[in-house]
Order: sequence, then C-alpha cells, then structure tokens
Amino acid sequence: MIEATHRRHPDPFAMQHLFLIPILASVLTVIPAAAATVRTLAFDLPATAVTFDIRAVDSPPGSAAKLQLEAGKNQFSTPVKLAPGRYVASSKEFKTAAEFTLPDPASGRFLLLILPKNDGGCAIFPIPDDITKIGPGDRFLLNATGEEIAVRFGTQRSTLKPGHSAYLRAPQPAPKDQRIEVEMLRRVDAAWVPFNSTYWPLDPTARSFVLVHPDPVTGTPRVRNLSEVP
Repeated sequence: MIEATHRRHPDPFAMQHLFLIPILASVLTVIPAAAATVRTLAFDLPATAVTFDIRAVDSPPGSAAKLQLEAGKNQFSTPVKLAPGRYVASSKEFKTAAEFTLPDPASGRFLLLILPKNDGGCAIFPIPDDITKIGPGDRFLLNATGEEIAVRFGTQRSTLKPGHSAYLRAPQPAPKDQRIEVEMLRRVDAAWVPFNSTYWPLDPTARSFVLVHPDPVTGTPRVRNLSEVP
C-alpha cells in the first residue's frame, strides 16, 4: 500500500445505497434449511490461531452436539458446513462466549468476522460471501466503528453508518498506473475529518474484504484488509 500525500478533502459525500449486515440478531429460531459454507476472518486475535466450540443456542452447555471452528490471524479459515440458526461460540482465548445468528443463506457462503472486545470477549459478524457480488477486482467494506464514515474509492463515493457496508467496484476503465485513490473521513461534531488517505493497488484477479474498526487505544478508525483470488 502506497501512502498518498495530504491534500484538501472534498465536501461530505452524498449518501448512497447502504447494505445492512446481519449483526448479532437476538431472536431467530433454527431454520430447517440447507447448511451454508462458513469461513472465519480475523485481523486481531489474542493468539496466532484460536479454536472455537460452536453449539446451537438451544442445546445445553455440556452437550456433545457442537462443532469446532478454527480462526487464524490475518487469514481465512478452512471452510465448514453450518446450518442457519442461532449459535454460541466459546474459546479459552476469550473470557466470554459470543452469540451470532447465521441467516438462511442466499448464496450458501458466509464469512464470520471475529472482532475482539475490550472486555476480553469477542463479537462475531456473519457476512454474506456472494461471489456474484464480490468479484475479482472488487472490495467489500464494512464499517465496524460506532460512528458514521465517508469513503471515496476512485470516483465511487459512499457514506456508511455504523454496522453498514458497501461494495466497492473496480473502476472501468482501469487507471493507467494500476492504483486507485482512496479517501476516508469520519464525522466529528458537524465536520468531516480525514483519517485515511492512500492508494490501493488494482488487482483484477483478486477481491478484498476491508474492515474499518476503532483502534483499541486511540479510538480512531483503523483500516484492515485481506485479499484472495476467488
């Protein structure tokens, strides 16, 4: 990633369509449907690899009806099959268990985004992993902060409320230098304040998952991403 020089930022971006991510829904019974293919995605973990015990919410804590799911730092896990429903994920690396709901899959694929919390626990966000929507050259950006942010990806502009996401499409035609200018701003009181200004390389063969989350020390937004060739 190549850092860009500072420049005068534009006025706040116009609101565009937002894609709401199912975030820890609290009331949903298990749906008898086909299992989805599930992988984990984690950038910050207390260890290089973390093993989770996954069990349905309505099963007793000591029940043998559970599944083990591996999570690796800055990498995708090995896919497993998981039916739609409410689940509890526990690990010895985290002080408390995390609940999440896996919806009935439209595409049959999900990423479980794992975010450590300041209290020693973690939160798990199921993200639909639809190859027809996040294709080669595209980026899926999730605002996991507690504030509104604005993003300019080339000429594409988006404003995202907390917990919302956007599909960032590879520009057409491709830039001659194979780089895409990116600017990100956060709303502070009534003003937009930049927190990220850079260039992202254009790779027509790979897609990326981009997470904007608060720095655990400063509270300012941080940007993390992981790419793969579909």
